[in-house]
Amino acid sequence: MKKITTLVTGSNGFVGKYLVSALEEAERYEIIPFPCDIRDREETAKLIQTTKPSLVYHLAAQPFVPRAIEDPWETEAINVGGTLNLLESLHRLQSEVRMLYVSSADVYGRQNQTSLPLHEELIANPINPYSGSKLAAESYCRQYSAFSKTLSVIIARPFNHIGIGQRPEFVIPNFCNQIIEAKRKHLTNIQVGDLNPTRDFSNVKDIVEGYLLLMEKGESGQIYNICSGEETSIRTVVEKLIAISGVSIECKVDESRIRSAETSRVFGDNRKLKRLGWSSKRSLEDTLLEIYREMENLNSV
Repeated sequence: MKKITTLVTGSNGFVGKYLVSALEEAERYEIIPFPCDIRDREETAKLIQTTKPSLVYHLAAQPFVPRAIEDPWETEAINVGGTLNLLESLHRLQSEVRMLYVSSADVYGRQNQTSLPLHEELIANPINPYSGSKLAAESYCRQYSAFSKTLSVIIARPFNHIGIGQRPEFVIPNFCNQIIEAKRKHLTNIQVGDLNPTRDFSNVKDIVEGYLLLMEKGESGQIYNICSGEETSIRTVVEKLIAISGVSIECKVDESRIRSAETSRVFGDNRKLKRLGWSSKRSLEDTLLEIYREMENLNSV
């Protein structure tokens, strides 16, 4: 059986590695990584013309909000310019292609409490350069899906996703590293920011299953939330991790860790994706336990 030529941008990233693994398990896809800088228009076009993919998972991005605030020009160049380079190259290929664009639930920004859970029909209200760049890229995706006769583009808005292998600056691995160090050194506290905000956490494997389903069944030009639909405070998460550690540790607020542009409550409506047959299979408790145990084992080596 001839395999489906599948291009994955960001294949070496946290989520990209899980996606590539899932595609490999399916044994139906010829997986092509994206070796060039997506900001390079000519290199991107050359790769597309050479490989002629049938499916494209576009995960490559500058994903870290503090970095986006520090350098919005870099974030715009990668997240918007890079996406435009990819879209135009695929459009010029003039052969049938399906592309999944991985956006972010951050585009919702600040919404009225009456809007919760956040659903796809809400007017986006980004509050930082990262979410602004993702919304701008979404706009290009919808434009190309509307006028291109050969390119279909589906937009995914994943909420917070966690799992083994996430970069240490993100909230869960940061908490885990601090707790493990405190346990080893018999310290009594860890440094935290504002613990009151709530988020919608999913296991990265559930998110990837959503991507695969959307590539198969998603409608071009449509936006789909991928989320658990459950609201959990950051305080609850850190308390669960401390409980897993088995030691008594207090949380000390470090003002430098508090973001000025922060959304207080976030959780999503996943009914649109569920109608395609998706479900959240992995609990937050099991996921946190898995992450903590893995990081503890790595720190003990």
